[in-house]
Amino acid sequence: RLLPVKENFLERQIFKDSGTVTREDIENIFSLYDRDGSGYIENEELKGFLKDLLSLIKKEYDFSDLEDFYVTIMKGCDTNRDGKLSKKELTMVLMALVQM
Repeated sequence: RLLPVKENFLERQIFKDSGTVTREDIENIFSLYDRDGSGYIENEELKGFLKDLLSLIKKEYDFSDLEDFYVTIMKGCDTNRDGKLSKKELTMVLMALVQM
């Protein structure tokens, strides 16, 4: 299930304005999106995370934008090419986000 924006941790002003990502931020975000507790953000969890992430960058987007964003993020951060994000890979995504 995709998270509504009001539950999107990435939308919190403290996170967006701080310019840093703490270990606690990473843990909170990872546990929020790793709904099944598998240790990875994958499948629908990954789609929800990327949708929430894209909404920070681009307020209006369509399915094609989401697909392009998926390819870009996974190409840059899915270091072992398994189609899912580990906590380490998520950290890479979040570090890139705060530097934008």
